[in-house]
Amino acid sequence: MLISIIIPVFNEQQNLAKILSFLSEEANKLPIEIIVSNSPESIDESGMICKEFNKITHFDATIKGRAAQMNEGAAKAKGDILLFLHADVILPRDFYHQVILAIKEGNKAGFFAYKFDKETFLLKINGSFTKKDGFFAGGGDQCQFFTKETFKVLNGYNTAFCIMEDFEMMDKVRKQKIPFKIIQSKATVSARKYEANSWLKVNLINGYVFLKYRLGVNPIQLRKTYKGLLRETV
Repeated sequence: MLISIIIPVFNEQQNLAKILSFLSEEANKLPIEIIVSNSPESIDESGMICKEFNKITHFDATIKGRAAQMNEGAAKAKGDILLFLHADVILPRDFYHQVILAIKEGNKAGFFAYKFDKETFLLKINGSFTKKDGFFAGGGDQCQFFTKETFKVLNGYNTAFCIMEDFEMMDKVRKQKIPFKIIQSKATVSARKYEANSWLKVNLINGYVFLKYRLGVNPIQLRKTYKGLLRETV
């Protein structure tokens, strides 16, 4: 069963080199395809990085924004399963077998628990919450996956969301009672936001922006708030 891994990027050449090194190696052993959907606003060498690896499909998306980039990648995908991956997240070694098992068990969607690439007590607390379903589960860096049929039923990612598009997607999954699984083999997530700011600051900002999302605040305003507080491009 073919899995299409779709990676939306925006000026991520350094992280992209690392992630593609791992994925291209796995593509020599497993039925996976790797699709890099580059933002039309990227100004780095992501395209050149992709040419250094085999079995990578790179294209420049026609519309900016992670949701639009992922949808365009999904439209090009040949796989029965679509897996969406941030450029600064590394999948666990057994990701293919775990996703296939989840689908064979009757799930139509899912995501991964994760750990950080830096081991601290506070970051371990954050990672522990990703192992179970809950208020904040399924978004962020948890590597969502769907059967292609389910992705179409859900009408893909909502391009009106320039932030929180992954949480909005999981809201649709839960509302439609689509069976999903949280894979316990952990992805590895970059701790760069926490290193550039602080654990407390990042968590307070995340909680504040998430609350505003739940209250129905316009996604453009959410992004402005997030960027203004965290000073990080999203």
